[in-house]
Amino acid sequence: NAAQHEMVIRGKMHGFMRMYWAKKILEWTPNAATAFDIALRLNDKYELDGRDPNGFVGVAWSIYGVHDMGWTERSVFGKVRYMNYAGCKRKFNIAAYVSKVRKLVTA
Repeated sequence: NAAQHEMVIRGKMHGFMRMYWAKKILEWTPNAATAFDIALRLNDKYELDGRDPNGFVGVAWSIYGVHDMGWTERSVFGKVRYMNYAGCKRKFNIAAYVSKVRKLVTA
């Protein structure tokens, strides 16, 4: 929720969170094509790089693994790099991020 709030309010989502956000859309939809359509539509509407090659490739990297190496195959993701909450916590200060976005939302 924090990532989408940041995207709507600021017009930009932290890059690491955008990867995680798009991968969650992939996890929650029936297939990669649907996930890509939803993520790209939201990216194009709310992100400053919407309708830009950088935004397109960012979404394609997260969902299709464009420009990334193949990873161990797993359900839903295939060989696309997987991200989960535990990995997010190790590499990103989630509490600080949520707090920062919460301040933006209530400002």
